[in-house]
Amino acid sequence: MTILTNKLGLPRSIENAVRRDPYSFGNANISVTGLIDSARKRALEIKHKDEITEDVADRIWSLMGQVLHGVLERADDEAVTEKRLFIERHGWIISGAFDRLLLEGQALQDYKSTSTYALKDGPKPGWVAQLNIYALMIREDMDATVNRLQVVVVFRDWQKSKAKHAPDLYPQSPVGVFDIPMWTAEQTEAYITERLMAHGHAQHQLPECTAEERWARPPVYALWKDGNVKATKLFNDLSDAERAMMEAKVKNGKAEYRIETIAEQNVRCEDFCPAAPHCEQWRKLSTNSLGLRK
Repeated sequence: MTILTNKLGLPRSIENAVRRDPYSFGNANISVTGLIDSARKRALEIKHKDEITEDVADRIWSLMGQVLHGVLERADDEAVTEKRLFIERHGWIISGAFDRLLLEGQALQDYKSTSTYALKDGPKPGWVAQLNIYALMIREDMDATVNRLQVVVVFRDWQKSKAKHAPDLYPQSPVGVFDIPMWTAEQTEAYITERLMAHGHAQHQLPECTAEERWARPPVYALWKDGNVKATKLFNDLSDAERAMMEAKVKNGKAEYRIETIAEQNVRCEDFCPAAPHCEQWRKLSTNSLGLRK
């Protein structure tokens, strides 16, 4: 059981709200969210369940998500909401609770609360897998049809000023509805099988987390002009940065330029994975990142 701390001395009401989280995936081996997540992370969390520590402050956004879901559920008068379903595959019982199913329009919707940055490349692959598995479960467990998948996203960091100044690049509303591609039943079954195999193997031999599972951001190369307080330009490729530095030196021979490497960031490992202190892969990655030249 995770050990919860309250290092910031937050009000007892907030601490109790986090501690009394009623979530349970029921009498199942794995939840849909667990299925699509990192097999390494889940295996480490199970192995070190009595050692893992999290602070109440780190669960605030999860708590706010529960508040959002609760308010929207009680306000809904035209859909089936928050229903938990179960299926069995390859000896595993899988459970999942969808947010909203419009039977009349045969649309399945899932509420998400996230940052605007999280959708810079469109809906996350995990969301696509999650909704397609829910759709399969609905067809099997409820004998209902799903013809459309959507995520309803509430942007928790949305700013009206940014929306005005970047209408083509920034969400124009704090809430957005995004269509999710539908898989065939065969594609969904193949995905479930692959993920169950990964989680099964992780019980005996830990796989490495992928870049996607680590929320990895590759190294960035910053071109600096001496004396400036901001980098002249950022590059994803070192050779591009070096070429730009050579061109800048030719154009302005009196100025001195340099390139600084901003190390690869594994955002989830650094700030959002409770199993990180017990993860050898993360220890190696964090050690290697210190060797990147600056």
